[in-house]
Amino acid sequence: MAKGLKNRSRLLYWIGLLTLLIIITAAFSDWIVEWLWLDSLGYKQVFWTIKGTQFLLFALALVVSLLYVLPNMYYLSKRLPYFDLNLGQTPFGQVNLTRFTNRQIRTFLYSGGTLLSVFFSFAFFMRWDAYFRFHWNEVVGSVDPVFGNDIGFYLFRLPFIEMIQNSLIVLVFFVTLIILVLYLFSGSISIQQSSSNSSIQTSPPVRRHISINIGLWLLLLGWGFYLERYQLLYDSTGVVFGAGYTDVNIILPVLWIMTIGTLILAGIAFFQSYRSRFGWLIKGGLVMLAISIVGQIILPPAIQKFSVEPNELELEKPYLKHNIELTRQAYDLDTFNVRNYNAGDTLSFSTIQDNISTLQNIRLWDPRLIIQTYRQLQEIRLYYQFFNVHLDRYQTSEGYKQMMVAARELSSELPEQAQTWVNRHLQYTHGYGLVMSPVAEIGPQGDPRLIIKDLPPVSEDPSLNTEQAALYYGETDPDYKLVNTNVQELDYPQGDQNVYTHYEGTGGVSIDGFFEQLLFAWEFGDFNLLLTDYLREGSKIQFWKNVQNRVKKVAPFLRLQDDPYLVLSEGKLYWIQDAYTTSEDFPYSEPIQGQYNYIRNSVKVVVDAYNGSVDFYVADEEDPILNVYRDIFPDLFQPLDAMPANLKQHVRYPQELFKVQMEIYNTYHMTTPQVFYNNEDLWTRPNEKYGGQQIKMEPYYILTKLPGEEELQYLLISPLTPNHDNMISWMAAKSDFPDYGEVEVFEL
Repeated sequence: MAKGLKNRSRLLYWIGLLTLLIIITAAFSDWIVEWLWLDSLGYKQVFWTIKGTQFLLFALALVVSLLYVLPNMYYLSKRLPYFDLNLGQTPFGQVNLTRFTNRQIRTFLYSGGTLLSVFFSFAFFMRWDAYFRFHWNEVVGSVDPVFGNDIGFYLFRLPFIEMIQNSLIVLVFFVTLIILVLYLFSGSISIQQSSSNSSIQTSPPVRRHISINIGLWLLLLGWGFYLERYQLLYDSTGVVFGAGYTDVNIILPVLWIMTIGTLILAGIAFFQSYRSRFGWLIKGGLVMLAISIVGQIILPPAIQKFSVEPNELELEKPYLKHNIELTRQAYDLDTFNVRNYNAGDTLSFSTIQDNISTLQNIRLWDPRLIIQTYRQLQEIRLYYQFFNVHLDRYQTSEGYKQMMVAARELSSELPEQAQTWVNRHLQYTHGYGLVMSPVAEIGPQGDPRLIIKDLPPVSEDPSLNTEQAALYYGETDPDYKLVNTNVQELDYPQGDQNVYTHYEGTGGVSIDGFFEQLLFAWEFGDFNLLLTDYLREGSKIQFWKNVQNRVKKVAPFLRLQDDPYLVLSEGKLYWIQDAYTTSEDFPYSEPIQGQYNYIRNSVKVVVDAYNGSVDFYVADEEDPILNVYRDIFPDLFQPLDAMPANLKQHVRYPQELFKVQMEIYNTYHMTTPQVFYNNEDLWTRPNEKYGGQQIKMEPYYILTKLPGEEELQYLLISPLTPNHDNMISWMAAKSDFPDYGEVEVFEL
């Protein structure tokens, strides 16, 4: 009997333990998976720093909120039992508070107040990045022209301060509204009317309670008007983006009046705690409303139309100058080197001889079209696919050449006959090899000359041999893969046979225990992970295999716009991804497509196609935003000089940054306010005909020599035109070191 009870207790113990394990796994599976994944990459510091900051912000916000909300609910609960709460025709009309004890009413109010506090705190939980920038703020070294604050104040401190103000004013508003509604329906607030006037009647405790909350709300409102002054630097309604003549001379003084007036009203509200002066508060509120309507809605457009517009250029000139200077600074346009270029109209044989290397790299193939040729000739099996063609340059035995490169990745969909669980997750685990062809050469049958082709990869150039051709990580993101299992992985086909392998790299999360199997079975909704017998010691699960997805998971504060591009370096395959820091808070700077008004290509990310490692290299040491994150995550970023030399030769100026800078420069090359105001010299990107349609020409990479220079350089260039088809200028960004990042503008 005792033995049976002991066995039953033991069984219940294990059932309870398993149940607890399942509950923990279900509740926190996303975070556990993310932690394991980051730990496998050596970046668990990122997880703990972000999650720790989120919980700290949530906890602090919750404490602050509860310290305000719960005393209000407590005081309210003490007053309600003394009143006959008449909810009338409301949905709660049948509620009779006399049925409830004071403790029950208090519990109900506490529960509602706590729920409100939790919602308030989640706003801070989600804004961890704004807190990072606020806490680890940097000094930029230049100031705004209106208030004289360092630009860093706007990039780092102001957004989080505004979030605090907005969150607090919403919290206080809703608590005050709840108090007013309950007191009103309880009859503790009444309006006494007489032949001469009407007055609000209430008991001193209720008046004191309401007055303190209204006073707090007015204090926060005054703080809001004070902060609203800074938003004038982002005004988009005037002749330029940023504060204009009307903003500085009309709206700014009005905001000061609103700030001071609201603070006076707050003082009156607090005075209500001692003597009833609701009339003063109402009259003061009406006066402030009138000032706001006249000073912010009626007066500014009237001044703009009748005073500013007749003399607009003269009055707006200093503000035009602010906009030009700060926009150029925000997009790094003030570092561009502008040169005059006198193009000749004759071409001599000696000129051709001097530029033969350039002529040999004139692109004949369009990467938008050549991918179809690659697919027809080199996909070889249905389970392989080329997703993109990338442009890069390589030192070959035939010289410095621009190449088109495409990765032979595993298709996102396997052939129908191969759609089994084992095939999808254990056997077909990776792509294999690449195709490379010079941009300016044709094969014997009029097709591209393939320098690297076939399976396994065969290279015509011994300096471009591929030693590790397996691609476990790339541009596609197939379902999870299990590697180093009891099932051999298909490496590549060879004739009628297949070559198999076992993964020997470092990529993936170990899955050699029951907890890991349970965790990932729950996470991916696939309980075959619990039932399979193919797992063994050393087995790993690979997921989040897409290059951009991996970068975002490690560094969610970086912006990714360009596609990653494949690089063959010392026999191994890597992906290089350009990453940006951006902000929408740079004062006076013109936004691009309504998204941001500051950008730097501060980081180059290298992802190993076989091991999946993610390495971050600092490309812009002077970027203040990146320096914030370097302070927070000191082990995440490496200097660019730490990048392997052979990989560094493949770093290139990013196309998306170039397009953004070119778009802004088309207007902001005009630095004289009068010329800028009149749009006298507005440029644009030229059109090209593609697919039977006129589209904007994309910038393109080219190997050439710049005027006056002797070395062949890898450049990203684009012509620029006025509002017709004549070229007026061309822009070139350098990609080769030591001149990487320099932008030259050649004006014709």
